[in-house]
Amino acid sequence: MNIFETLTYLVLGIVLGMVGQSVRAIVGVKKSSEQASFSEESFKDWFEMKRLIFSLILGGTAGALGAISQLGTPIDQQFLLTIVASGYAGADFIEGFMKTRSSMNNTH
Repeated sequence: MNIFETLTYLVLGIVLGMVGQSVRAIVGVKKSSEQASFSEESFKDWFEMKRLIFSLILGGTAGALGAISQLGTPIDQQFLLTIVASGYAGADFIEGFMKTRSSMNNTH
């Protein structure tokens, strides 16, 4: 495998991981907007752009890690869906890990 193939997997992983995380974010925004409409909050009161961007970065990171683990696998529909799922679920894992590490550091 040469450097261009490796970069292709890496870029695909980042982009598809962000796609997976975008799906997760859209579901979250839909749920939050439904809850906000009942309590009459405005969109600006509960939507945080910084959090969305951080979330997309986490999804891209998870997708990149997923793609690296799949190096050499043919890039087919199964590969693409696996990487999107990595971004969807992996970002949650990374976020949870970060919170756990943060709370452990705060207790010492």
